[in-house]
Order: sequence, then C-alpha cells, then structure tokens
Amino acid sequence: MKMRPMSLFESGHSNGEMSLAKLIAGDRQTGLGTHLTFDELLKRIVIGGWPELIDADETGARRWLRDYLTNIVEVDIQKLGSRRDPSNLRRLLESLGRSVAQATKAVELAKDVGGEDGPIAKETLTAYLTALERLHLLDNSPAWLPHMRSRARLRTAPVRYFIDPSLGPAALGLGTSDLRHDFNGLGLHYEALVIRDLRIYAQPLDARVESWRDADGHEVDAIVSVGPNKWGAFEVKLSPDAVDDAAAALLRFKAKVDTSRHGEPACLGVITSTGAGGLREDGVHVIPIGCLGP
Repeated sequence: MKMRPMSLFESGHSNGEMSLAKLIAGDRQTGLGTHLTFDELLKRIVIGGWPELIDADETGARRWLRDYLTNIVEVDIQKLGSRRDPSNLRRLLESLGRSVAQATKAVELAKDVGGEDGPIAKETLTAYLTALERLHLLDNSPAWLPHMRSRARLRTAPVRYFIDPSLGPAALGLGTSDLRHDFNGLGLHYEALVIRDLRIYAQPLDARVESWRDADGHEVDAIVSVGPNKWGAFEVKLSPDAVDDAAAALLRFKAKVDTSRHGEPACLGVITSTGAGGLREDGVHVIPIGCLGP
C-alpha cells in the first residue's frame, strides 16, 4: 500500500460521518461539517497532513516545509544521478505550485523553468519530473476516458497535484493570509486537499481517482472507480454557494456517459468546505470536507 500523508479524518479534523466506501456502495449519507472553520481549513492546506506537523503552528510548519523542499532540491535529487540545477528545480516547484489542480502542459512548465533563457529541453524537464516522482512529491490524476454519448474529444493530459496540498503553498512561499486574499488560488489548493483525502480513502477500496475533461472545456474534478462498472463522480467547490451549479454540471456529465457500457454512477457528489451534508432531491450528495471519511 502506498504511504501518503494523513487525511483530515486521520488528523482529527473530519468527523468521517460521510463514508466514501458507503457513497460508492450507493448508500445515502448525511453529516454536519460546521466544526471545521474557514480559518482552520486554511491552516490544514498550509500545514498539510505530515505526521510531524499535526500539532505545529503555521510559522513552524512553513519553516519545516521550506527546509524540506530545500533538502529535496539541494540534496535528495542530486543523489539520484547526474547533477541537477537547483535554481531550475526551485522554479519547477514554483511552476507546479501555480499549476496545482490544472492540466498544465509540459511545454508551459519548461517555459517557466527556463525563464529569461528560454524553455529548458523536454528531456531535462522529464528528468526533473521523474526525480520528483521517485521522491514521492507528485501525485497527478490521470484522465478517465470512458465511452461517451457526446462526440466531444476527451483530453488525456493528467491534472497536476503534489502528494500533499501544503507543498504548493510552500513552493510559492504562501501562508494562510496570502490564500485568504486570493480566492481563485485558494480554490485550487483546496481542491488539492480534497483530492489527497479522496486518494487516501479510495486506496483500501483498491479504487482509482482520475479526472475528466473534454475539448469543450467541461470537466469533473474526480472520478473514483472501483472496477470497470462501479464509479462515482465528484466536483470540488470551496464555496457552498457554488453547489447548485456544480450539481447541475454533474448531472449533465452523467447524461453524456454511455452508462450501457460503464453502468450508472453509484454516487454524484459536490465536496464543499462547510455546512450540512446529505442527498439532494436531484440525487446529488453534498459532502462537507469535514465530514468525509473512509
């Protein structure tokens, strides 16, 4: 079993009232997630799920994470083989921090890393990314490629994530105050936290967590698949005010999937930051992250 950082349930910040296993089994779930405040959620993004940092304050955690990334760049990657430019590696980490929860193409990463000198070579970027994967820093979501009723072309690029949501802000030098003033960026880092927890809860089910995007710009943040014909689709929304639109998008997505080949979804869910969780009249679950559990 792949070792990962701790989930909110494992660190005591989720009550686990809404079980992913039961949702994928098709069971109706309810829960109340108001115990996890907005400020505490920001701290969980910045501090992350590292066992050593569970009781740390933000200042100490940010210092630990900064030193951890410095050690990765200056020591660990250098031990893997040929010498790698630490400045390029730092720019790559920053670029990946800005690319969290997005299907950023390698060519864009190469431009960011090269800076004023122009993009680095494709082979060099591949070597850098491979080194980060070997050190278990990256945890991308591959594309889910089902048979669709729609003729829209599906995108195959993975969506980029670190193994823990704290690494994105750490690479960019961001704390909770910075995230509080950048709601769009915060939404992406919040998505990274949710995807981390979904992966942890999906692992005992031997399930995959993938993403779905088509060429028309439609997307679903997470598809959890258990076997060929058992799956659930989840949208991640920081603001509870966005639940209605996200639920409508999930229902449109369901109508496009060829369920004669893949089966009906066991669950459609919107994972949000706070509030009450349960099954809506349209069949979509609302799931506060502070209620989600294994």
